[in-house]
Amino acid sequence: MICRICQQRPPSIAGRFSRYRVWRQWLGLWILISGLTACYDDARPVTVEPKPVRPVKTMVVSSVKTTPVVTQVGDIEAYQQTLLGFRIAGRILERRFDVGDLVHQGAVLATLDPSNANNALKQANAELDNAKSAATLARRTLARMKKLLPNGAISRSRYDEAKSDWQAAASQLERAQAAVKDAQDNLQFTHLIAPQDGVISETNANPGQVVSAGQQVFKLAYNGQLDAVFEVPEQVLQTRIEDPQITVSLLSNPEIKTRAKLRDITPQADPYTRTYRVRVTLVDPPELMGLGAIVKGQLQLPTIDQVIVPKAALTRQGDQPAVYVVDGQSNALRLKLISVTRYSDDALYISSGLDAGDQVVIAGVNQLRPGLKVRLMQGGE
Repeated sequence: MICRICQQRPPSIAGRFSRYRVWRQWLGLWILISGLTACYDDARPVTVEPKPVRPVKTMVVSSVKTTPVVTQVGDIEAYQQTLLGFRIAGRILERRFDVGDLVHQGAVLATLDPSNANNALKQANAELDNAKSAATLARRTLARMKKLLPNGAISRSRYDEAKSDWQAAASQLERAQAAVKDAQDNLQFTHLIAPQDGVISETNANPGQVVSAGQQVFKLAYNGQLDAVFEVPEQVLQTRIEDPQITVSLLSNPEIKTRAKLRDITPQADPYTRTYRVRVTLVDPPELMGLGAIVKGQLQLPTIDQVIVPKAALTRQGDQPAVYVVDGQSNALRLKLISVTRYSDDALYISSGLDAGDQVVIAGVNQLRPGLKVRLMQGGE
């Protein structure tokens, strides 16, 4: 028996390859069956669930009569202001008033160093004395020549020469007198005089500063009438009100107020803010409504028909304001362009673009698009 065991041999290489071929056939069959099963599953119809319809919050709009009131903040300025400066150049010796000081007509506001003006006056007086002496001599010479001419003691040409010298001396005397008058005026121009009662609203030079002729030193606001100045947008000016009702009140105390009349409007808009400067003249302003006070102006516009919707309904189509409207038949969204007369903190005042009964979307407009199917939320109107 031991010999039989010893005589057994290991399996051959051919046997091993035979078993490998069997396993490979079974593996291929299993892959084929799995592929057929997958194809059968893909061939079955797939059910696609419809997307949920987006709910939107809307309101039904209607036209109402409103009386818009435009409010702007401005300040009080003098009805008339004058820029004051010396009529000659020089160095400022003294400035006697500052911003906010009340001045009276004829008061000396500032002075220049009078040294140059005094020297010029002395020189002009000396030239005047010289011209007077020359004119006196020429006049006496002409008188003597006039007596000698009839007797033939002098020629006619000599008499004409004396007459010409006298006329030249007389002209020189007039010139010297005018020079003295100019020098005297220049000496007076070293004093800057207040032309009228008022308040100094601005200073632009200090003692020791050298100024040129006409350079601004003070700005004088005249007492009397006062103006309120506002920066107004263009859409307000397009209303073209014939007799605007304007009320001006102190921003710090609205109980202090007065009426105002339109004075003027700048013809050109500010290049940066694109607003127009409007000046209104105050009618009997209270004492507390003085120069520089911050005021609030209110303009009552004519009564018009408008549609008022929440500010959250606003969107845009390009550069134009628009709102979303729900179509009553298809429940699809439509984008409507609108004309907004004014904006408030929480509402839009629309003059055109919407019809009474339109369902306007008033929330979540940034997530919507035209043509989107929606449904109205309960209590959305």
